[in-house]
Amino acid sequence: MRVISVFVAALERRLAAQPWFFRLYAYPYRALVGRELRLAGVGARDTVLNIGCGSLPFTAVLVAELSGARVIGVDCDREAVVNARATVARLGLRRRIRIIEADAARDPLPAADVAVVSLQAAPKTAIHANLTRALARRGGGRAVFRLPRPALEAEYETLSAPVAAHGVVRHRMPTFDRSELYLVAFLRSVA
Repeated sequence: MRVISVFVAALERRLAAQPWFFRLYAYPYRALVGRELRLAGVGARDTVLNIGCGSLPFTAVLVAELSGARVIGVDCDREAVVNARATVARLGLRRRIRIIEADAARDPLPAADVAVVSLQAAPKTAIHANLTRALARRGGGRAVFRLPRPALEAEYETLSAPVAAHGVVRHRMPTFDRSELYLVAFLRSVA
């Protein structure tokens, strides 16, 4: 049963309109997102999909701020999409960040160079396969997956595909301890 992810999503929805909460919530992720951007080689010319952006799209905002990349936040929860769009507008980032409603496991995704898949995004193996098409439309790409600590794999799904990561960065977050990089060539092997 997914208790933590349900609680976190409810908390984010409830406090999405509070600018102070957004910055407080995003603060511990700043260095983490920086490590993920370096791992994936993200630059200002890239388009980045943030899969599972949630009501508080702090990863999308940090990607835009730290790299200058264009970002497309993706979430399947309509209320989260509405809240995320309001947050992006409040921060004055509508020209750099677009939020769309889509199920990243099955719906067609916009073409992109990079994807950052949030911890709560699921099912990861189906998202993993679906990203192949979106990243391949630009001639190849990179996907960064945040993966749970072993003790929390029942709460937050992990990748089940037998694919070797191209790289990894470690984190000291309570719920996840690493982000793994996959290249489109590796993604194609399980699609």
